[in-house]
Amino acid sequence: MNGHLRERPLAELIREINAAKLSGALRLARERVQAVVYAEAGEIVFARSNLRVHRLAVCLHRWGVLAEDKLSAHVTEYMSDAEASASLVAAGALTKDALSKLHARQTADVLRPFLLWTEGEWSFDPRARLVEDMRCKLEVRQLLLEAARGLPAEYVAARLDADTEIISPVAEHPAQIQLQPLEGFVLSRVESPLALGELLAISGLPETQARQSIYALALGGLLARAAWPVAFSAVPPSPSRAAEATAAAATTTTGDPRAVVAEKDETETAKADAPPDPRAEVDVLFALVHDADHYSVLGVERAAESSQIKRAYYALAKRFHPDRFQRDADAALRSRIEAAFVKITQAYETLSDARSRSAYDLKLGTQIGSSESSGRATPPAGASANPNLSREQRAAESFTQGFAALKQGNLSAAVTLLGEAARLAPQQPRYHAFYGSALARDVRTRHQAEAALQTAIKLDGNDPAYHVMLAELLRALGQMLRAERELERALALDPNHDAARRQLNQLRKTKK
Repeated sequence: MNGHLRERPLAELIREINAAKLSGALRLARERVQAVVYAEAGEIVFARSNLRVHRLAVCLHRWGVLAEDKLSAHVTEYMSDAEASASLVAAGALTKDALSKLHARQTADVLRPFLLWTEGEWSFDPRARLVEDMRCKLEVRQLLLEAARGLPAEYVAARLDADTEIISPVAEHPAQIQLQPLEGFVLSRVESPLALGELLAISGLPETQARQSIYALALGGLLARAAWPVAFSAVPPSPSRAAEATAAAATTTTGDPRAVVAEKDETETAKADAPPDPRAEVDVLFALVHDADHYSVLGVERAAESSQIKRAYYALAKRFHPDRFQRDADAALRSRIEAAFVKITQAYETLSDARSRSAYDLKLGTQIGSSESSGRATPPAGASANPNLSREQRAAESFTQGFAALKQGNLSAAVTLLGEAARLAPQQPRYHAFYGSALARDVRTRHQAEAALQTAIKLDGNDPAYHVMLAELLRALGQMLRAERELERALALDPNHDAARRQLNQLRKTKK
């Protein structure tokens, strides 16, 4: 197994080794620089390179963990790492436990520069093992997260480029992971599975920064990606399993009828326990989401309780998650699978929230009523009546309906429809602005409203109306100084903006 680091960076290779619990040696090379990373059952146990700076003797001098005279008495620069380790333990200069911690530090120092490589070659040998007794326990997630921060932004964008890919929260976060403020903010936005494009939209950050943060959080194990690229093919069976297979084959050729019966029973059991055919499962998935409303997608009744909806979603996620089809589908089919799974996730997100479910039921009832009166078939709820509309046209239709609902005071419907518009067309600032305006009318969603309004301003900072909307929200949150600044920005853009002038005068009178 081998490839190029421009296609699979070291951080992703290590993440996959950990996830798949692989053992072996991962070798890296670029011109004359080489390194080897040893893994056992998914854990990185040691790494070394051919650079002098990474040799244990040099590392010990650099770290200053031992007095120079004691270090020089037992270790020379030309000793191998194994020789230096054995000499220090034999002389009593270091305990095995202390030395193991130093090996972990050495391994981390080796990995850091190689984690930033975007050029070079890699190869993985699952048969290779670390011979020397230098195994250490290394927590790699912080290293992987830090590596993602240091990779070029355009490289990260290429590693995370499918806006339909599902990003999900992780139930248990790794301990002692240190996040930067932007990473912590992005992490707080992911409360349930959602498409990457939607997460980029609601993050309120410039797209480059948002992608880098999401990629870092995913590598660090704080977010789950639905479509990590797969680099390693199946690992050959271990010698013990190969021996068992050979012995079983020999038994079935002895002519013993009991062996034949046993073989038949095992074959029948294997057939019964065999996983479903991936190709058939894909067909089922496409049929499930084709022209279906959210209740039909999840396979629940309109009166289903929240617990039933949750169970139905998790059962479908287990069965149809895009990761299950990585090895059996080409890029085009994987894209269709991811898009289909997005519909399952959208159905769950809508029906699991009381407010959005109420708005959806209202919309569904309206569609059913109009279709019955006209004698036409009911279009799927949440979709346009015209299936030929483009994504942008569907966004415009949702916005129009959401804006009308907002004017009528139907807040739940407005939030659902305007949010859908912002999701379908994340580069349209107006959709984010009015989505934020709708969210701002509910005390429980005002902080989420700020993110939507900030997104609108980042997309188009020259529209004074967006600054006024944000100022109204900030006043409701009691942040008067920030509100005043936004109003001043609005008036700088349009000195005759009546709403901005009126609000600013009110603020200044209150201050007096």
